[in-house]
Amino acid sequence: MSPSSLSASPDAHGLAFREVWLARYGSTSTAAALIQQHLTDAAGNERLTLRMLLVQQRLGSLTPGAAQPYKALAERMSALGDVPGSLIAKSMALGAENFGGDVASALTAYEQLSADINSMQDRLEQHAAIGPSLLLYQAAGNLVGYMQQACRMLQLAQEIDHSGMLSAARSNLGIAFFLAGDEFQARHHLEQAVASNELGGWVRFSAVALLAEIYASAGDVDKAIPLLRIWSFPEKAAELDGQTLVHFHVLGAEIFAQLGQLEEARAYLDFLEARPSDQLSHDIRCLLAMAHALYHQAEGRSAEAAAMAAEAMALVQAMPRSERTLAPRFWCRAADLASAQGQWEQAYRLLERYRGLEQEKKRDIVAVRRVAAQFQTDASARAIEAAQRDRLTGLGNRERLIAAGDGWIARGLSPRVAMLNVRRFNAINEALGQEVGDAVLQAVADRLSQACIRFDHALAGRVYADRFVLVLAGGQGDDVSLIEALAAEMFATPLDVAGQWVDISAAWGLSHCPAHGTSMHRLMSHAEIALHEGQRNDAGWTIYEAGLVRADPLQLSLISELKRAAQDDEFTLLVQPKFRLSDNAVASFESLIRWNHPSRGLVPPAAFIPFAENTGNIRGITEWVLRRSMRLSAQLRSTGLVSQIAVNVSVHDVGSAAFPGLLASLLQATGARAQDIRLELTEGAVMKDPATVIDRMREINAQGFEWSVDDFGTGQSSLAYLHMLPVSELKIDRCFVRGAASARTTLTLLKAAIDLGRNLGLSTVGEGAETEEEWDLLRQLGCDMAQGWFGARPMPEQALIPWLRNGGRLERS
Repeated sequence: MSPSSLSASPDAHGLAFREVWLARYGSTSTAAALIQQHLTDAAGNERLTLRMLLVQQRLGSLTPGAAQPYKALAERMSALGDVPGSLIAKSMALGAENFGGDVASALTAYEQLSADINSMQDRLEQHAAIGPSLLLYQAAGNLVGYMQQACRMLQLAQEIDHSGMLSAARSNLGIAFFLAGDEFQARHHLEQAVASNELGGWVRFSAVALLAEIYASAGDVDKAIPLLRIWSFPEKAAELDGQTLVHFHVLGAEIFAQLGQLEEARAYLDFLEARPSDQLSHDIRCLLAMAHALYHQAEGRSAEAAAMAAEAMALVQAMPRSERTLAPRFWCRAADLASAQGQWEQAYRLLERYRGLEQEKKRDIVAVRRVAAQFQTDASARAIEAAQRDRLTGLGNRERLIAAGDGWIARGLSPRVAMLNVRRFNAINEALGQEVGDAVLQAVADRLSQACIRFDHALAGRVYADRFVLVLAGGQGDDVSLIEALAAEMFATPLDVAGQWVDISAAWGLSHCPAHGTSMHRLMSHAEIALHEGQRNDAGWTIYEAGLVRADPLQLSLISELKRAAQDDEFTLLVQPKFRLSDNAVASFESLIRWNHPSRGLVPPAAFIPFAENTGNIRGITEWVLRRSMRLSAQLRSTGLVSQIAVNVSVHDVGSAAFPGLLASLLQATGARAQDIRLELTEGAVMKDPATVIDRMREINAQGFEWSVDDFGTGQSSLAYLHMLPVSELKIDRCFVRGAASARTTLTLLKAAIDLGRNLGLSTVGEGAETEEEWDLLRQLGCDMAQGWFGARPMPEQALIPWLRNGGRLERS
């Protein structure tokens, strides 16, 4: 709805507020422009006008004088009957008291409003009204209250389902843990906030700023400095939260003064001195005074350093509760300064105060964790996030990357997609074991997440196995050179995994919008093609170009028609029986697909299935086969015939978080039963991403579907993996069946595979049995079932029921 038409709506003020409030999570300038447009089109709608003035006021910096305009807006809104708007304005007025006002009274007043705020019907309006309370709970040192509010805001953000709001809410959880002294949990939540945020702007910067603070507090200055160098002195400072911006630059002044890099420290102090003093909260003034003291000490001006340190301590005394919200390093820095000036007793007292505060925080940690744990027990809240997240690494999965990338494209940003494959990962997995292999993947994910923090718009994801994706929005400098340099740096040092150093490298494939596609799906497909080309040539870095698609023109034109083929029913479903060897009775069937092209005739699967998998078009084909197979199975069951049908699925299908839901919807649509559908996945497909695939297979198995391992013996699986798979059947590849009667080695391998299946309690199927000799050999070796032309050739689905009613016997019997 456009602003001009929106003003005529009865709920125009609420709709406009939602639009502008959400816009500010991406860009405050965009939000400001929307406000002006709504004000222009308000046409005497005073409720709409007041709501826009409220958000306009919030876009500015909070200062001691900010409370009065909010109070005035609250009164006018109340008089007009806009109760939610009035509550939001009152809450913002109280939050402004954090800047030199009476925080204790303001917090009491907020808690008197809290019942009305918590009963607000609109989730977004309630979220906006709760936000200012975080300032008050923090200033009062009430960390349990802060965590309770932060958890409530995260719950609301999940219900609203807006990525910028979710990222900000996760940052609030990180702040709560940081204030309570739990830096590990703080770091976890903040890194998650950065990884999940594709909007950039002040939300991302706020998380990055606190991460830098945590790194510095932990003594990990080497991680803090790159963030300072990248994010300091922003050109669009007005787009960022003023308090966070100041806090970040105070940290920079401290760190560079401590390192003796006075020119850089001075630049930070100059930046801070140019900020209006009334925009500085009490704790920032304490930290800023300490930063000046450190700078003077580094200059060798001990008297000036002592004076500034004394000023910092006087500020602390003026607001005693602030000492609990100051970063721990404040007390350590003060003690260091006192010690350097020979004031040993003062240094000792400061350290004692620091230890006392840390003891208090230990008690806070227990209470804060209890609040967070209670919130996290809500399974539905966890499920919202888990649906688009890789279970092993915590990064976004393919669906998350595609959704975020398409969102960027819709907003005029141009994603750069860099897909990487970890070299020698299979060798690492086999030599060091699955646990170490998983830890390597987690370490790679961690480095990608660290890289994302450097950019305003960046996301990392794992698509499957050892394949990862880094997505950057265009316009961040010389993007290709930047990513290439980042790729070279990322694995320049070995990974520290489970106490041992693992040296790895990666092949990269790059595509970028719009040159290589205008949808995220296409960009990821092209990045993967570039990656395959790089692997083929042993190149470290390959940019996509049209010539890399090495299919012949006929194949390419076939692929371009695949989508239409599924819609127009050009595919043909064939079924091939599987026979029980004990009595040669039909036990089940396997679905096979052929393409009956209108002009090219019958196209075999080998001509289009592999390329469909490589280009991401396989899911539509799989859905078509599943739907037809389920429909046939339901028909067979209704006529009292053998009804189990096996369907081949790809790792791309199983890797999708949406696949279990698709299976459930197809069962409902066709009337089939899950136990009548057997899903076949090749051994090699399982080994591409065992951690994700096994979890997904178990999830689908719990729905009632059975699993088979297809082409067993041609992949690289180990007994450990095979034991973990929720399968009930091994299909032994035809290469072990053909010629086994005359080749001793092949016979030994075939017998070993059959014995393995029997020992694991699995049914065994010999594939490709085309002669009576092969059929009899499988029976003699104890194989349960056989499939091949000796038993029956694949037949059209329409011919199956007549064939079964006619006896369904072996063709060669």
